[in-house]
Amino acid sequence: MKTRKKSILFVALCAMSAMGGAFGVLLGVLSIIDLDLISFASYVPGYTSIKSLTYGASSLYPYAKVVLYGLSFAGVIMMFQLHKRGFYFYAVAQIILLIIPYLMWNQLAALVFFSDLPDMIFTFAFIGAYSIYLPTMNQASLSEASGIEK
Repeated sequence: MKTRKKSILFVALCAMSAMGGAFGVLLGVLSIIDLDLISFASYVPGYTSIKSLTYGASSLYPYAKVVLYGLSFAGVIMMFQLHKRGFYFYAVAQIILLIIPYLMWNQLAALVFFSDLPDMIFTFAFIGAYSIYLPTMNQASLSEASGIEK
């Protein structure tokens, strides 16, 4: 199998997305166990109001976050392996992550919008950046997915 050289920007995007996905899964799992466990996240930029917003949310919200961040993380791993379907996993999971607060936070739509605005900007910036590398990714054939060389 030929290995393709990945650009530094692509590797950096994948690393940041993987860290974000893992952190999202961690926060989701901790908030399922006990909501007070996520208070440490208020010191992380972009997560200052996470605890107060999550208190009024639906009880299904942390479960949805764990699943969607897990799909996002899996998508990043697939993209790093240059599989096109990883881009679609990542993009769909991230867009749904932008939508579910409107459905599950039990807050005014304007508050949700302004709380989620930085996430929206970064989500669309990352999806746009990944789409630049989409032509270099391939459709995984069955033999590639199973690890069998031709």
